[in-house]
Amino acid sequence: MGIQLNHISGISLALVAAAAIAAPAGWAQEAPRQTIPDAMDELTSTYSGDFYRNRSISRQAARIVGFGFPEREIEWDSHATSAAVRDLMLLQTGVDPTLRVPDMATPFNTSLLTMPSSQAPAVGTEFIFERL
Repeated sequence: MGIQLNHISGISLALVAAAAIAAPAGWAQEAPRQTIPDAMDELTSTYSGDFYRNRSISRQAARIVGFGFPEREIEWDSHATSAAVRDLMLLQTGVDPTLRVPDMATPFNTSLLTMPSSQAPAVGTEFIFERL
């Protein structure tokens, strides 16, 4: 007394074939790349919204009733922005090893006060004003 599964496998095969034929073709689309300034602008108003969204009737009514706290939303925005800035700084400064180079010679390691004075100045070191 075995169970006959021939008709079930035939039906399931027909359903799979029909689904493969009727399925719409997929489109490969590239997601638009977001620049860093655009992402930072978006982060500053993710939770709190912009001026026009905050001044809508429904938003003001929700605040009167007790839904939505502007201070808390601004805090969430500032936390998200500071986390993004921290991550960007780590990406900019932490990728490459630190390069150490010797300092270049500078002409500003002495001053006129520490130089010995002389009666006759060297040519080209001072302006000498002569009366005409």
